[in-house]
Amino acid sequence: MSHKKLIASSLTICSASATWAMGTTNSPLVLAEDLQNSKVDLRKELIAQEALVQYLSPITAVADGNLAAKIETKPLTYEVKAGDTLFQIGQFFGMDYHVLAKYNRLKDPYQLRVGQKLNIPILKKWIRVKMGETIESLAEKYKTSDQLIKHLNPELKQSNLIFVGQLIAVPQSLDIFKTHQLSDETEDRHKAKVLPIRQQNDEAVMNLQVSERKESYVFRWPVVGTLTSKYGWRNGRPHKGIDIWHAARSHTPIHSALHGVVTRAGYSSSYGNLVVIDHGNGWVTYYAHLSRILVSKGQKVTTGQILGMMGKTGDATGYHLHFEIRKNGQAINPLSLLN
Repeated sequence: MSHKKLIASSLTICSASATWAMGTTNSPLVLAEDLQNSKVDLRKELIAQEALVQYLSPITAVADGNLAAKIETKPLTYEVKAGDTLFQIGQFFGMDYHVLAKYNRLKDPYQLRVGQKLNIPILKKWIRVKMGETIESLAEKYKTSDQLIKHLNPELKQSNLIFVGQLIAVPQSLDIFKTHQLSDETEDRHKAKVLPIRQQNDEAVMNLQVSERKESYVFRWPVVGTLTSKYGWRNGRPHKGIDIWHAARSHTPIHSALHGVVTRAGYSSSYGNLVVIDHGNGWVTYYAHLSRILVSKGQKVTTGQILGMMGKTGDATGYHLHFEIRKNGQAINPLSLLN
């Protein structure tokens, strides 16, 4: 037998073995329904899958270009369920609800219908799991959440275990500022406040209409992310604000909820790195646990201006923003005032 025929025969045998062991000719995925019906321990099964992928690595490396779909061209969609709000949907997909409203051309973002289909400016990007990677590390790497990765890969909802060589989808943000040509729609001098929102690969800025009256205060969300702790009693003591987490951690910019003057900018005991802004008429906002402070005491700031970066300084168990709104020194539930 010639060398060429021998190599071809070996490749055929190994490929057939991989197909039988992995249950597919396209990618080494473990199907959820197969795992549910199997009596084999899940961890042992995944270890076996990983060992096989590593053993056949020369073959999978050659075929990787054919197996990986890379980035899909069709944006995600979401069907509105009972109780959903645009803000909650935006939180889940890691974007400001104003972006979703603009992207779907919603006249009233507060009026959603059950069963309504929303387009999400996110594409599926397919990647192969590398040695040492976990769902948590992938979420951090691609600046998303564990929950969204599991949403894009239903089979991962059965377990947090993934293996080397596994093909899974991660979110890839669309540049909606090009596709939808979002622009400032200034009508008069009382409108058209510029509000920086979450970065889409780099820092993106969208002009939003904000109608503000002299006698009223409209507080904007200081950061887009997941609400991890609400206002009220917690562990036997009052929690005077809300905690918001984002997967980008120290790369997450924190914005001013309203224009005002910085009265504090520095380290403050349990608050860690803290920025306090006086908005006049007794209204004050607190931004705590920052990793970096980018403003100074006495500085005037505008609505949406970056104050610093998310951190875990002071008495913080992990990366998040602790945000407070106070009126004449009295803490108020931010969720009742944020727009």
